[in-house]
Amino acid sequence: MDKINRGKFGPPDDTPIMPWYGGVYSHGFVALHPFFIVEGLDPNTCEYGTLVLERSKLPSELGLLEWMDEEADKRRACKEIKPEGVDGLSKRFGQQISWRTMCQQNDFTNHCELDRALRTSIGGLRHDLADNAASDRLASYCSRNRIFPPNEGSFQPLMQSSLAGVFRQAGFQSVLVGDEFGDDERLVDIGLMERDELWDGMAELPQYGIKRLIAPDRSLFAWVHWDSFYTMIFGTDEGLHGLKINRLFEGFWCSDETNTYWLTQACIPLVE
Repeated sequence: MDKINRGKFGPPDDTPIMPWYGGVYSHGFVALHPFFIVEGLDPNTCEYGTLVLERSKLPSELGLLEWMDEEADKRRACKEIKPEGVDGLSKRFGQQISWRTMCQQNDFTNHCELDRALRTSIGGLRHDLADNAASDRLASYCSRNRIFPPNEGSFQPLMQSSLAGVFRQAGFQSVLVGDEFGDDERLVDIGLMERDELWDGMAELPQYGIKRLIAPDRSLFAWVHWDSFYTMIFGTDEGLHGLKINRLFEGFWCSDETNTYWLTQACIPLVE
């Protein structure tokens, strides 16, 4: 992959993030996707989150797509609000709950353990890395307290306006938005990204969802990994100058060793 593409895409999963960029960006911030509540909304009555299926449980009489549709219908039954409804309400009325608070309330030592529990819940880890007991404990706590966990692999509704604001604070009136593979990339006005509407579904934005935000001069880059509960925000020294990223988002700055699955590495403390 050449240098231009390294300014658009994330590194392979097991590769240290910052060295992979080879100087394209000098700093990287892991912005954790927040937990949240919406007053009056019960997650138990909402269709929300990833539908997790184990192929080993596929009935012999059904094809894979038929089974997926059947399980999706079961999950949808008796649910009052669909995923896009939850997303829209959370963007306008959601109250964030920090990972730090969730760790304290659920006896997780740190955010790496919490990330392990979240990734386990979506079947995103090898069996030797998964922690089913922690995942169940977290799910039970969220259910009892009407807390929505974050989603993986997409820019979170609660973070969208702040992410757009980062680029505006850096002096840009427009931003490049792109889908996962760079097939659809468009230069759009920052004001569009700051609206109360969800980014998914805006006719002016890529049809299959946004995975990348890029400053026109390539000095800032926000990217979300398909299987991760965080957004990476990269920048050059000049691009990040004067920006208080850690005041907008909960998270930590990458070390030279940090890779996509940082839960397996020495824990970097959250920025105070």
